[in-house]
Amino acid sequence: MAKVVRYLGLVAMSLGMLACGKDKDQAKIDFGYAYYPLVIGNSVEYKVDSVVYNEFTATVDSFSFLMREECVETFTDLEGRTAYRFERYVQKDDTSDFAFRTSFYVVTDGVRTEKVENNQREVVMVYPPKNGEDWDANAFSAADQVDYEFEAVHQALQLGSLSFDSALRVIQLNDTDNFITKRFSEERYAKHVGLVEKRYYHIETQFEVDSGLYWIQTVVGY
Repeated sequence: MAKVVRYLGLVAMSLGMLACGKDKDQAKIDFGYAYYPLVIGNSVEYKVDSVVYNEFTATVDSFSFLMREECVETFTDLEGRTAYRFERYVQKDDTSDFAFRTSFYVVTDGVRTEKVENNQREVVMVYPPKNGEDWDANAFSAADQVDYEFEAVHQALQLGSLSFDSALRVIQLNDTDNFITKRFSEERYAKHVGLVEKRYYHIETQFEVDSGLYWIQTVVGY
């Protein structure tokens, strides 16, 4: 009987050690949530350069300005989840102050981060991020399926004078083979900062006249 009790004790101890080891292994897993940090008070400032092609006037206009996004508060969404509200401000020139432009909110729910802006819900990221993994950004909206894909995950990134040890790239749209309409969109995220760069263009060419928009948004401070 004593041997049985001792055996059962050893089994229990072994199972306990295995459980502890499993917990430690799980604790070491980096799910990548730091690529979209949700912390009240955090803000990121960007320089935005855009070019607008107007087919009706056959003109090309360039615009440059500063934009700041700040996490300002939390609230509970309709599904009972903690949502983080962000405010976006724009400074048109050096002589003007930052002016409020719009707001949006973000929810990280287990394996994904959702962003809701202009009543449109977008899955901007899934976890843990892996090279080549794709997902439907409109999985929780009524919009058509749009597949995003990870590239260059956990790679160092240099943007101007700012260096990031770990960043990733999200290809959102890549339709550039069409001779009439060319569309491309990508975002880069850095750990503990969030979005650090966005590039977008949608250009239509008819009768050798372009119409559409180029947009380059690059972090300059955080």
